[in-house]
Amino acid sequence: MIEDYTEKMSDELNHLNKENQAYVKKMVAYIGAKVYFYDDEALGEQLYNMVCDLKVAEKEGIRAVDYFGKDPRAMVDQILLELPKRSLVSYAGLVFILGVILVGMHYLMDFTWMMPLTIQPLTYVVILLNFLIFSQFILWLWSKQSYGEMKWSWAMFISVISLMVILNIIRLFSIYFGQIGSLFLSDGWAISLAVIVLLGFAVMAFRSRDRLMTSLLVLGLTFLVTGCCVRFVNPGTANLLRWLLPLIGLVLSFIVFRLQRKGETS
Repeated sequence: MIEDYTEKMSDELNHLNKENQAYVKKMVAYIGAKVYFYDDEALGEQLYNMVCDLKVAEKEGIRAVDYFGKDPRAMVDQILLELPKRSLVSYAGLVFILGVILVGMHYLMDFTWMMPLTIQPLTYVVILLNFLIFSQFILWLWSKQSYGEMKWSWAMFISVISLMVILNIIRLFSIYFGQIGSLFLSDGWAISLAVIVLLGFAVMAFRSRDRLMTSLLVLGLTFLVTGCCVRFVNPGTANLLRWLLPLIGLVLSFIVFRLQRKGETS
C-alpha cells in the first residue's frame, strides 16, 4: 500500500542530512500535483528506493545534486515517464472514494446543524468538482513556492483568495440548486442515512487501515451522535451540543491520529 512506502520513506529521510532532505522534499512537492494521474503504489515504491539509494550515496560523500542531478523536477519527470499511469477505472475509483468521503462528511455536518434536514444532491456534486480543481491548484501553487519561484506570503495570499472564491462558488450553486433540487428528509430517514454513511466510513477505515480515515470515522461518529441528540432535546441545549460535541470530536480525532502514528513508529 502507498501508506506503507510513505512511512518507510519518512523514516529513511530522517537519516539524511538537511541538504539532501531538502532535495527530496522538493521532489515530493513537485510530484504532489501529479500524483492523482499515476499508480500511487508504484510511485511510492520508486521514491522509497531512491531515498534508500541516496542514503547509501551520502555515506560515500555524494550529495543529492550530484547523484540525481541539479534540478529535482527534471529527475521527477524522468521517473514519471517510466511509471504506469492510472487506468480510467482506477481514476474513477479514486474520484468515487473522494466523493463518498467529501459528500458523506458534508451530509453528516448538515445532519448536525440543519433541522429539519433538507439536502441538495447537485450541490454535493459541485463540492466534489471544486475540491478536485482546488486541490490540484494548491498542490501546484505550493510546489512553486517550495522551489523558491514564489514567496511564501504570496502563496498564502493566493491560497486564501482561492479558498474564498471556491466557497463563494459553492454558496451560489447551493442557493441556485436549493430552488430546483432540494430533498426534504424526515428525522427517521435522516438518521438512517447518517448511519449508512458512517457504516461506509467504517468499512473504508477497516479496509485501508489509514490513520486519516480512522480519524474521519471518529469525527463522523461525533456528528452522528450530535445530530441524533439535538433532535430530542430543547432548542437551547441543542445549540450548545452543536458546538460542544463536534469540538470534542475534533480533539478526539486528533488524539486518535497521533496515537496511531505513535503506535506505528514504536
